[in-house]
Amino acid sequence: MVRLFEQKKDCCGCLACKNVCPKQAVTVKPDENGFIYPQINEELCIECGLCDKVCDFKKATVDGNIPLYTYAAINKNKRVLANSASGGAFGALANFVFDRGGVVFGCAYDDKMYPKHVCIDNLAYLEKIQGSKYVQSDIDDTYIQAENYLKNGKWVLFTGTPCQIAGLKAYLRKDYDRLITIDLICHGVPSVSFFKGYIRYLEGKYKGEIINFKFRDKSKGWGLISEVVYKKHSKILNRVIYPVESYYYTYFLNGDIYRESCYECKYAGKVRVGDFTIGDYWGVEKVHPEINTKNGVSVLLVNSQKGSMIAGELANYLYLTESSFEQAKIYNAQLNSPEKKSLNREAIFKTWREGGYRAVAKKYYKANKWKIIFARVKRLIPNPVKKYLKKMIKRG
Repeated sequence: MVRLFEQKKDCCGCLACKNVCPKQAVTVKPDENGFIYPQINEELCIECGLCDKVCDFKKATVDGNIPLYTYAAINKNKRVLANSASGGAFGALANFVFDRGGVVFGCAYDDKMYPKHVCIDNLAYLEKIQGSKYVQSDIDDTYIQAENYLKNGKWVLFTGTPCQIAGLKAYLRKDYDRLITIDLICHGVPSVSFFKGYIRYLEGKYKGEIINFKFRDKSKGWGLISEVVYKKHSKILNRVIYPVESYYYTYFLNGDIYRESCYECKYAGKVRVGDFTIGDYWGVEKVHPEINTKNGVSVLLVNSQKGSMIAGELANYLYLTESSFEQAKIYNAQLNSPEKKSLNREAIFKTWREGGYRAVAKKYYKANKWKIIFARVKRLIPNPVKKYLKKMIKRG
């Protein structure tokens, strides 16, 4: 019987093995921390070995490209820009594909707030898959769907974490002229179960049904503020949440709750698997002070010859400023190396396994009570007063 992986760190959960199986013998099952892992149904397996051969994560080296060009990018469409986590580079590439009658794959929440990859064929649905979703998306059978569209001559844009893009390419086993891939600058992925626990926590806190969670809300400018949208007594309400006020967001930003494989991710570096790489251009104000950063700026890496040919047309959708990979990687750590494994990870998951999300929340908010209070008080101080106080402190 084929062994899909030896240790948990050897599986990234891309599910290429599940998609490639001709007998649907590969299923997925969550472990004790909620991370999904593939398993083989021995009664259905014919031992063809395709699931083992398709695993890109087992390869010693990354089959990718060093970026050819680097840009700071801002979408020209104000609505697309507003709904984007950063500068709207993804929205521009989606527009490029829609203009050619194509389809776009990306992560969306279903009506139960379950994050999964979906396919859209219209700009009107773009908002569903825009914005950062800091949780592992369920690929389901979208590799198969993408292949069918490509075989029928359709343009396909597929976006995902680098391991998901590598999984797609390994599954397809050949390139298609009309396939465009985007890999994200990925920090790492928490499990769906841990995320769903946080959603249940918010529903209890706000006494309503959560219908959306935006990790990157721009109502107060480009940054790390999130927004929860919920339904209560037939009314749609929303609340802004700052990182320190969210146990999930704080643990994510600290690298405390990622999948085992994320801490040894071979895709977190200069060699990229997608035709394009996108993410926030953190630190852009330092290297490109001429750019208005108020509404967000994307870093756009052009990694392949195909990407290079398409990039020439992106000026129709984006304001592009030439930059360099060396500048972009300064404040984007995952363009250098994967996140180091957190010393707090096991303790957090132990609390979660023993008491669920309520125990995790209780422990976090008790430990961070004064940090949260200080942050709230700080936000009440007007900016002119903050600037004055900083000047006084410098004068000593």
